[in-house]
Amino acid sequence: MRAMFDNLPDLIDPVYCAQHNKHYTARVNQADFPRLRQQLVADDLDVEVSVRFYYHRQFKMHAFDLQVKSQFQLECQRSLKPFSLDIASSVTGVFVESMALAEDLPSEVEVYELETDKISLISLIEDELLLQVPMVPVNDQSFMDYDNLAEDNLSEPETELTQKPNPFAVLQGLKNNPN
Repeated sequence: MRAMFDNLPDLIDPVYCAQHNKHYTARVNQADFPRLRQQLVADDLDVEVSVRFYYHRQFKMHAFDLQVKSQFQLECQRSLKPFSLDIASSVTGVFVESMALAEDLPSEVEVYELETDKISLISLIEDELLLQVPMVPVNDQSFMDYDNLAEDNLSEPETELTQKPNPFAVLQGLKNNPN
């Protein structure tokens, strides 16, 4: 079953969704993700989301495939100017009741421990979006837009130091001439 939404349901039962092969496809505004919004310069763009729940026969667990695609407006940490970053991510995950059940799974499979019957689908998607935000956002086409006056004036302080009299020269003079 496939459903198209302007907004995704917030709380879902992942076991029920997997048993019934639910598939959600939606365009969700970035402003609907509060933690992501804090990382962005602008949050007026949409995120394309596709999530499919199913029973994974190989792992014998309830699973999901999640794809997200969007464009982030971030602040470049080099130039402090906004820039656009296209992101696309695809993840496969399984739901377990105990992390001990996930020990034999391949490392590329995300494991989500079910503490309650329902989970927030929005939070699940937001977690994946947050993983796409670079730790230090830098636009590859940017450059540092400033003048370093200290580097330009390096020669002046050196000449000032050589022109100043040595304060210990007076002491040296007193030592040589005790009167």
